[in-house]
Order: sequence, then structure tokens, then C-alpha cells
Amino acid sequence: MWNPGRQSMDAPGLIPPLIGAPLSPRSGGVAGTVEDLLVDAASHRPVWLLVRLHDSGQPYTFVPAERMASRTGAVVVPFDEKALREAPVRLASPSGCAREHATTLSRHYGVRVPLGEARGLRAAAA
Repeated sequence: MWNPGRQSMDAPGLIPPLIGAPLSPRSGGVAGTVEDLLVDAASHRPVWLLVRLHDSGQPYTFVPAERMASRTGAVVVPFDEKALREAPVRLASPSGCAREHATTLSRHYGVRVPLGEARGLRAAAA
């Protein structure tokens, strides 16, 4: 269940229940829904959010988990909605984040390419 309280992602090992939470760009509003959280296999730190964008033919993409914040009623990412909608990797159905996708998306969002392999929490729970 989504916890609407504000939580920090800075504490090691602290991952609030993000799956199913609304995704909000920095300008506010709701752009989509968090479908999965991909964590680094070695450090267990969040690396990517798998999100389903609203009103899109290929709704699934990945957003860097770096600098995300859990706020009342949503997960807020430090990107505007245009950047989310113009993500160069778009998928018709959920999947893992391939290395080439991570490289392309990191360039798009201006973040470093994660070094390790990222695994989804939903897949691990299944």
C-alpha cells in the first residue's frame, strides 16, 4: 500500500513502498504510475523506476531513481514532464532495463550510467 508521508531516500536500505505510486514531474501533476523499482544487484540501492506514462501508445519507460523523493501522494522526480514523455526508450509492455537502454536514458536525463546490473523488485518477488 502506498504510504503518503514524506520519506527520504538517503538512508541506506530504506525503500518506501513506491510500486503503484503516482509519478510526478518536478512541475507537479501526475504523469504516470511507478510499476517497478529497479535496484543495483550489488548495493541494493534504487537505480531506475519503471513507469507507465498516462495517455501513451507505448507507455512504459525508465526514469532515474537518483534524486527522487517520496512526497505526499506521489513519487517526485527532478525532471519535467516533457523530458519524461520524450524519453528515447519506450516499451509497449514492462521489461527489464537492458544495458543499451540504460546508456541511452542516462544520456537523455543527464545522469551517470549505473555500473552494475539492475533488477526489478517485482520480478524478484514473483
